[in-house]
Amino acid sequence: MSKPLTPRQLAEAIQKSFADLTVESARRYIADDCVVHEAPSLPFGGDWKGPEGFVELMGKITKTFKNFHSQPISIVSDDTTVAFAARISGDAAHGRFSIPLVEYWTCRDGKVVEIFAMWQDTKLVMDLHTGRKS
Repeated sequence: MSKPLTPRQLAEAIQKSFADLTVESARRYIADDCVVHEAPSLPFGGDWKGPEGFVELMGKITKTFKNFHSQPISIVSDDTTVAFAARISGDAAHGRFSIPLVEYWTCRDGKVVEIFAMWQDTKLVMDLHTGRKS
């Protein structure tokens, strides 16, 4: 049996393949009891559970924002957690955004069990999504 992935290896593997993950391939990285917390004010806000929820969330993000891209900036980790900063960008229905994102992941037994995603400006993203003027 192979050695479980470290939190850093998990983050790097998922960042490379998040748009192409299937539920089956996500099971390698995402625990069945994983919860991803997205800001409720985003079009896909709320909690997403397990590999199924993770894959569904990634699909919603890439369908909501055309040309969605995540560019990693920095990453730090220890034996159970990983935190990384990235710049995310995409085309919303009413304009383009490019903002910082920070995520904190908790890992157990070589899989992600909890993710907190913090988009720098959820109001901007929603305004560009809905066409609402500030």
